Amino acid sequence: MRYQPVIGLEIHAELLTQSKVFCTCKNEFGGSENTRVCPRCSGLPGTLPLLNKNAVYLAAKAGFATDCTVNNYSSFDRKNYFYPDLPKAYQITQFENPICTNGHITVKGGKDIRINRIHIEEDAGKLVHDDYEGISMADYNRCGVPLIEIVTEPDFRSVSEVQDFVEQIALRLKYAGVCDARMEQGSLRVDVNISIMPVGSDTFGTRAEIKNLNSIKAIGRAIEYEIERQSDILDNGGTVVQETRRFNDNHGDTKSLRSKEEAHDYRYFPEPDIPPVLLSDEDIEEIKKSMPQMPQVRFARYTKEYGLPDDDAALIISTKEFSDFYDETVKINPDYKQVSNMMLVELNRNLNDLEKTINDVPFSPCDLAELVKMSTDGTVSKNAAKDILKIMFDKGGKPMEIAKNNGFIMDNDTSALEDVIEKVISENADTVQSYKEGNEKVFGFLMGQVVRAGGKGVNPKLAKDLLTEKLK
Repeated sequence: MRYQPVIGLEIHAELLTQSKVFCTCKNEFGGSENTRVCPRCSGLPGTLPLLNKNAVYLAAKAGFATDCTVNNYSSFDRKNYFYPDLPKAYQITQFENPICTNGHITVKGGKDIRINRIHIEEDAGKLVHDDYEGISMADYNRCGVPLIEIVTEPDFRSVSEVQDFVEQIALRLKYAGVCDARMEQGSLRVDVNISIMPVGSDTFGTRAEIKNLNSIKAIGRAIEYEIERQSDILDNGGTVVQETRRFNDNHGDTKSLRSKEEAHDYRYFPEPDIPPVLLSDEDIEEIKKSMPQMPQVRFARYTKEYGLPDDDAALIISTKEFSDFYDETVKINPDYKQVSNMMLVELNRNLNDLEKTINDVPFSPCDLAELVKMSTDGTVSKNAAKDILKIMFDKGGKPMEIAKNNGFIMDNDTSALEDVIEKVISENADTVQSYKEGNEKVFGFLMGQVVRAGGKGVNPKLAKDLLTEKLK
């Protein structure tokens, strides 16, 4: 039988605060085990949580980044469960009244994926398993790290929809300064809820939850395996059990962890030590004004207003810093396509060679705008522009000064150029004869000789026209 997957996501994103959500311990990745813990985040009796205001601010920004409603009123609850890496035996989270609700993201193909809610909560610790000794140890450094959980509706019907959605979430959160979305470090983790139903049916099957997927590739592999696993069970007359499973990246399969809990199993009740969060309309508007333009809006501007190809626009928005540099450059020189070409090809080539990022560029968008203009208006050749850009990286300096000091300004003196061409023709008589006999491929060689003899100030178009005329 053919089956249709039904998928919903729970995405956990660590917030970029300086300290943890309910105490003053540092919020950072790595470090020795159990060195960033205090009585509050380790759950010692008699301690009281103190809410990090910036965590609320960043959660609201995540809401705006995903077209959610940011609520004036939200509150915290206790989610009770025992696990070795949760020393309090409960997690402070938002259950009844989350900070953000009713958002959506449009994935490739134009389908809207609904976001049910975004809520704030604290992270648990981490278990370190020593297979050799046969023991597990608890590292509580991550306890109390501020998280948001983005909960979608079960709107996904394919792997590609899920992967595109997660990529968009990661990019938007980075643009908004909410999360660095480093999946390999665990700052963005994805839980996949998946069931299957016969094609044509509208009755959802029993779901399994795959926990803590930490790469786009792993998400795809886990979903594909789970579809196959559940299909085999149903085809053989079995029943899919509601449970939580873990994906093994090495084996490419999922294994059962425990039965899947329902909300009532956690015995939620209001957190008595934290008052409700009250955001005025003015507070919400102020946060909204601080938001940068999101990548999907920039993509639409680049393709529809600027006329860039989709692939070019997608590369430009791949990081906010690169997109910001592009925007600042075209404000000065609105030659959208040529600026795009210069950045995506030559600028990126230099950055890759130097193993640097756009943040390390030693010149301003104004300098790049000037260089592109010099190239397009014929002040320097396109090849000379590449050389100028490399000098700007290596030694600094302004484009026009570099062009003048290195003889890159194109010389439009036809008499001097004609002398160079006459010399090249006379020194390459056999090649010239071959050209006249119909071997047009050698024209490129002759052009190269003209440019080499004339220097980097040779105007390529003028040289081509004069050489063609002389060869006739």
